[in-house]
Amino acid sequence: MSDYLSTAFGVRHLDTITTAGLIRHVAADTTQTATLLANVAASMKAHGSNKIAVVAHHDCAGNPVSDRVQKQEVATAMIRLAETHPGSEVIGLWLNEQWIVERIRAQ
Repeated sequence: MSDYLSTAFGVRHLDTITTAGLIRHVAADTTQTATLLANVAASMKAHGSNKIAVVAHHDCAGNPVSDRVQKQEVATAMIRLAETHPGSEVIGLWLNEQWIVERIRAQ
């Protein structure tokens, strides 16, 4: 995934923010949402970044819902992050059951 993102964004270094079932916490308000959004904001400010990737994968133990629901959550998280970070490039990625990257479009 790091190589894919480095190429997609044209960058050499990535800052990764992760937790189990992360997209669920960004797509909808949970007890972890504020902390995760604050971490994204802090990383972007510290590194002067304007690029965000929302990534989820098949068979996620931290977010045990269908692939269809996870893809919807990725799209919703993309919209939320684009709204909270205007001018940023936000992409959504899905790793399918063969671990092949699929792009997700915000709805």
